[in-house]
Amino acid sequence: MYLCLQVQCVDSETSAVRRFGDTWLRWKGQRVEYCRCSMRGRERCHVVPVINCYVSHCYNGGTCKEAVYTSDYICQCPRGFSGSQCEINSNERCVTGQGEGYRGTWSISHSGAACVNWNSTSLMGRRFTARKNDASSLGLGNHNYCRNPDGDSTPWCYVYSGSQVVWEFCSLPKCPEATCGERLDNTLNRPSFRMSGGRESDITEQPWQAVINVYQARLKTHFHRCGGVLIDSCWVLSAAHCFEDNAKAEKLEVILGRTFRKQNSSSEQIFKVEKYWIHEKFDNETFDNDIALLKLNTDIGMCAVNAPEVFPACLPERELDLPDWTECEISGYGKESEFSAEYSERVKRGYVRLWPKERCVPAVLSGRTVTANMLCAGDTRGLDDACKGDSGGPLVCRNRDRMTLMGVISWGDGCGQRDKPGVYTRVTHYIDWINAKIKANPV
Repeated sequence: MYLCLQVQCVDSETSAVRRFGDTWLRWKGQRVEYCRCSMRGRERCHVVPVINCYVSHCYNGGTCKEAVYTSDYICQCPRGFSGSQCEINSNERCVTGQGEGYRGTWSISHSGAACVNWNSTSLMGRRFTARKNDASSLGLGNHNYCRNPDGDSTPWCYVYSGSQVVWEFCSLPKCPEATCGERLDNTLNRPSFRMSGGRESDITEQPWQAVINVYQARLKTHFHRCGGVLIDSCWVLSAAHCFEDNAKAEKLEVILGRTFRKQNSSSEQIFKVEKYWIHEKFDNETFDNDIALLKLNTDIGMCAVNAPEVFPACLPERELDLPDWTECEISGYGKESEFSAEYSERVKRGYVRLWPKERCVPAVLSGRTVTANMLCAGDTRGLDDACKGDSGGPLVCRNRDRMTLMGVISWGDGCGQRDKPGVYTRVTHYIDWINAKIKANPV
């Protein structure tokens, strides 16, 4: 498996480079081996027992295992991800902006030369290598993939030019210039099936939809808590009432890019939550100011990577007021009816219309308080509506050809009842609040 050299061990399968004296863990079937690169480039390995890491070091849904007798760890990565921390995303095939956050697997320079592994001994003395203290945050590691660690115009890598090592830009394509509210998959008119009401859908049709799960220590697993809306790479909006139990941020996880709620997917992106904020004036009786903001956890300066399955919705301008009866979309993984036993296994999408303010009143909602911070939207046929488990999810409406987040799913009087709208947090009232939190907590 290993090509043995005098001063380093090179993995012929992964191209990982180990120097003399390096130690690492590797999978050997279902077991884990502890290895050392010894004299003449030979690796010495033996099986070691592992346990689940107390604090996970793995990104993108990877499972962290820690050797019992050392502090070394190893990650089991979901399909489509690799690297020591599952930080490499093989589905990332283009560059956004200058590509400082690019974590894909392109490894060819403009001249057609193969990139040199960032951990290679031939790069000793160079400024940017996998041995740099902040290498992981720059995307550098034991691989030869193109990266942009110095803020250059596009990703680059070192290559061999004869016997010399030089650097060259990489021949990576640019991603489509889009910032929010667009669907990058143009093959959308696929069959759909009978939310409450609503229709089973594909995540590419609402790529801003997030799943928010909470960890239950007694059962040692995550459970569905609410929906959420991606509004920027590291920021997700949800409903305040989803966090009334003051769950610790480290118990939460956010999943993006998943069509089926419980099934792993090569398109998914999974994040821990660094911190979240419930609106300071949230009223848990009336659900006034029912909004929360979550900051995803990262140490590489960005979180979610734009893809057909993962893309932020646009925030509205503060003064935006769409016409009554504008058709909008809602989505989520909530129950199909008020008394369903389970949440939906597949993301669903429904169509509702914005109700006039004069009809968004207590009289149509069993006397419950309706404040100026709320808006109503419903399907006059009594078919499509949000339901339990959809809370925190999006109400998006088309504005200037972009899907714009006008509401966050908040509450309702039952699910899908005729002439009873759903009630949503009016996002235009919270733009200053959102921007202030983001500005005060830079990534």
